Amino acid sequence: MKKLVLLLIVLLVGLCSLADAAELKATLNKNQIIQGEAVTLTLSYDGAQTNEQPDFTLLDKDFSIFSVSNAYQHNYINGKISQKREWKVQLMPKSSGQITIPSLTLGAFKSQPLNLDVLAASPENIKKQNEQNVQAANAPRYAVEAEIDNKNPFVQQEVNLTLKIYDSGGLQIDRIVPLVNDENNWVIQSLGEPELETVKIGGQDVRVIKIKMALFPQKSGELDVPEIAVEGYYLSQGGDPMQKIFESFGAFKISALDPDFADIFATKNVVSLRTEPMKISVKPVPAAAQGGWWVPAESLELYSEWKPNPPKFKVGEAVTRNIYIKAVGVMDAQLPNIKFIDSGSLKQYPEKPLSEVKIENGKIVSYRLISNVYIPSKSGNVTIPEVSVKWFNIKTQQVETTSLPEMTISVAADPSAIPQEEEIVEQPTVSAPTTAAVNDEPAKNASVANEQPDWRVAALTAFGAGLFLGILIFAFFRAKKNYQQSGESLKNFDKAVIKYAKEKDLKNLRDSLIAWAKETYPNAMISNLNDVAAHFDDMAFKVELDKLSSCLYGKETLIWDNGGFLAAFEKVRKVKAHSHQEEKPLPELYK
Repeated sequence: MKKLVLLLIVLLVGLCSLADAAELKATLNKNQIIQGEAVTLTLSYDGAQTNEQPDFTLLDKDFSIFSVSNAYQHNYINGKISQKREWKVQLMPKSSGQITIPSLTLGAFKSQPLNLDVLAASPENIKKQNEQNVQAANAPRYAVEAEIDNKNPFVQQEVNLTLKIYDSGGLQIDRIVPLVNDENNWVIQSLGEPELETVKIGGQDVRVIKIKMALFPQKSGELDVPEIAVEGYYLSQGGDPMQKIFESFGAFKISALDPDFADIFATKNVVSLRTEPMKISVKPVPAAAQGGWWVPAESLELYSEWKPNPPKFKVGEAVTRNIYIKAVGVMDAQLPNIKFIDSGSLKQYPEKPLSEVKIENGKIVSYRLISNVYIPSKSGNVTIPEVSVKWFNIKTQQVETTSLPEMTISVAADPSAIPQEEEIVEQPTVSAPTTAAVNDEPAKNASVANEQPDWRVAALTAFGAGLFLGILIFAFFRAKKNYQQSGESLKNFDKAVIKYAKEKDLKNLRDSLIAWAKETYPNAMISNLNDVAAHFDDMAFKVELDKLSSCLYGKETLIWDNGGFLAAFEKVRKVKAHSHQEEKPLPELYK
């Protein structure tokens, strides 16, 4: 009996010793992964209650930490409180190869180190994994690779990159990001929607996602091709069902950022893939193409259309010509600006270009529209100069010129213009001399009789003189009133011109100028700014009117200076106001 009691005491002491024993244990959910997949490290503690936290900073050297979750449970046994704690850390390896997860500490406790085999992300390793039957049903493998079509392009020439993402099960892509060290070195443009196909790798169907991009190197020399990062996740079934239940009732405190517990029925596994580094050698602009606009294209077309079509040219009337540039293999910003050659009597006002980029047959195709407004200033045959664009043909390695040939147009006269009448010189008329009868006594008597004063004639003459004087006075005051009204109208138009010039309201300024000029020259035919300029001898004012016309027809070509215009207008306005004040409604009757 004594031996039995002694044995029970020994067992109780052993159990108490076991209860007091504590440990910190580390485990991995996978010992071998493809680079770009995440691995979950579980750190478990079972022992006396503690508020200590493990130190994860040692993991930063070889891993990126995506998330950390924490769960715990309290136990009460034989009057003693024990604690079970668990940390789940989702890690993304920074490189491939054999990686050692170091021993981690929690207060005085340490976990054991672990080894992780990280395979390079490639289709070959997917095949290898499948052949070795390492891949589990809930742990699919992924890989990514990139290839380019030209490793020795010219600067700013299109280089096409094809990105292939191998998915052996349920990859959900969050984003695809080109990793550019220097944004000034590259311009990157997507080449449309992804393409999907299925291939056999190691006897297994693998989905391949193809994404194409156009890369434009912006400087010559050896450049690093931007690596492409693919970030996403996949869902897998697994985990402790009881733990899910505890979580649903709040028995464990779990980080809201933990993708492992994103779904009560599945685990969210992070995937982060990156293409292998590549280099290319970029050639500079060839000597033959230097000194001009550099356009390295596969093809370039130039064509135009008229509005209205066919065009009808008349003096003072605008006709619009739409000129299009289409280039394959360059971005819209690389398209040149067309320089229009002066044509003397044919004024030209290019409008702001409009550009567009399209994807055609897997290539970048850029379009540019330049609308040019032509306004003839005289009638007759006029030549529209050639329009040309120089570019570099990357297929033939030669500089080429694409052009629209010059054309001769016939300009009709302005039908509203008043034709000048020919000056008619009247020839003096010579009257034949008349002879009177020498001895015509009756005529002599009549002449003598007419010399006698007649009061009726005098009265009629006085009435006519009074009437004429009244009409003259009425006309004088009528003209004076009209003159004053005209002066007031000029003042109102002056104010309108100055107001709209200060506000840079160009359309209303144009209308006010025409109205002001019509009031200044009431007998002239003034319908446009060219007519306004023709009635003033001030060169500065004419230049400002020409600038105003250019801005009205091509808003991007000039930044309109209202200060220069107001100064020129003030000068001509004062000159005309002074001359207007010197004019008299009627000539002076007496001096």
